[in-house]
Amino acid sequence: MALFHSAFTSIVPIFYATPVELGGLSLDPPRIGAILGASSLAHGTFQILFYARLNDRFGTGAVYTTGVLSGIPMVILFPVINALARAYGMSLAVWLAIGVQLTLVLNLVMCYPCVSLYIRAAAPNRASLGTANGIGHFAAAAGKIIGPASAASIFSYSMREGHDAWSVYYFLMAIALLAVGASTLLPRDPSQWEDSE
Repeated sequence: MALFHSAFTSIVPIFYATPVELGGLSLDPPRIGAILGASSLAHGTFQILFYARLNDRFGTGAVYTTGVLSGIPMVILFPVINALARAYGMSLAVWLAIGVQLTLVLNLVMCYPCVSLYIRAAAPNRASLGTANGIGHFAAAAGKIIGPASAASIFSYSMREGHDAWSVYYFLMAIALLAVGASTLLPRDPSQWEDSE
């Protein structure tokens, strides 16, 4: 999940800045910054206001699986947004598609507190909670290092070869499907691991 999220977030500003003819949106830096800033503000606000309620109502497993499942339409929307921009310019349809894509990111961001709950539950006892947390954060940090470097490199390579950015979309889709598959291995409720001690 951390690998996918970091790869996705590294591609978004590149996608926005890339010319429409090469598969992007040709947006200028101030507009890109405004979009990303508003999106980050919405993510934080949504987490504060709704995460606890959603987790209590649907359970950690459902919230996590929904979050990683949202990665699939998030990736599909890249070429859809570019196709709309090619056909209609920066029309309302393009902005609505961008809004849908950034709204789906809200689901993905809610996976982070879910992961914290799973890590806490996976610790065999209270004494090893710090170790379990450290291992979990180490794995997430590795994904956050590999994700941006690999995704940006694949995007740049496809542009250099004169192709559209489809190869990076295949890469992101593979990571999203891997995250969905991994989510099916988790229990619906992390407390099941705690109860089995």
